Amino acid sequence: MENAKIYLVRSPAKLIADNLAGYGWPQVNFSEAEDTKGLMALFAEKGINPGRHRNQIKRFFSIKSGDIVVVPLHRAVAFGIATGKRSYATGIGYGENRTGVEYLRHDDGSVIRVPRTELPEALSTRLRIRMSVVSLDEFKDDITRIIEQIKSTGGTSFNSHIQELEAEAQINVRQQLLDNIRNGKTNLASGGIGLEKLVTELLHTEGYAAKVLAKTAFEGKADADIEAFREDRFSSSKLLIQVKHYNGDTGYHALRQLQHLEADADVQKWLITTGDVQPALVDEAGGEGIEVMDGERFVEWIVERANQLSPATLNQLGLSVAPSLLI
Repeated sequence: MENAKIYLVRSPAKLIADNLAGYGWPQVNFSEAEDTKGLMALFAEKGINPGRHRNQIKRFFSIKSGDIVVVPLHRAVAFGIATGKRSYATGIGYGENRTGVEYLRHDDGSVIRVPRTELPEALSTRLRIRMSVVSLDEFKDDITRIIEQIKSTGGTSFNSHIQELEAEAQINVRQQLLDNIRNGKTNLASGGIGLEKLVTELLHTEGYAAKVLAKTAFEGKADADIEAFREDRFSSSKLLIQVKHYNGDTGYHALRQLQHLEADADVQKWLITTGDVQPALVDEAGGEGIEVMDGERFVEWIVERANQLSPATLNQLGLSVAPSLLI
């Protein structure tokens, strides 16, 4: 592992069973390219400008045999060694482009899930980054030590069974919550304002000062529902967010509203939807620096921050943070 590079890959957990880690961009088959130059040519042929995602795309493509792959899971992480074999398949969103990974497993074949509480604080904090593919080379000593510990003990120091049950329960909760939101089976206020207030409260848990904007805040076709700011001693950021309630594919109307917004270059524009999002919309948004959060990722955010939401909001969503037995 001396010359190995280390990558965080925010891969769909479903791919772990097949010893794979996945990244999105279903319109481009990464395995058809021989190098990063050829990969960028494939994007150009499709008329896709990857924008700010360019470096992440190149990182994922550059994963080679022997590199270490770290996949965040629910309150845990999985570690594996890359095989260098690329592949492509549809059926699992945000995981169409894939790379082989031999995950560290228990004798019974179950993946070893290392609780985040067992990780050094700096590494655990870094894992919260929302980017999909990130270099973790600066944590090489810590990660190498953890992998050596796992190999020497067989992972017996980590109770993966309970973690697996908890992760499965979380998946079920997220799916049911998404179905309820999409089909109006929550007690959120109607007319879109309930969803906007929920996003605002979630932003507060992330340290943002956020507010729902008046419907007359912008002129013409431009529109955003929420404005958010976050500042600390070292950085500042501003978000303009359009929130849409969809059950099915998300239409282009919300994207057009954001496209018409005139904003400074450092302002991040977001489309947050409860619906699904087709690749073509993601492409167009990404080409203009607009980020998109679909329904699955939205409810993942809700569940992740549930213990920081108000009792009233939890009530409206039908969520509970009370302990429950898994076995």
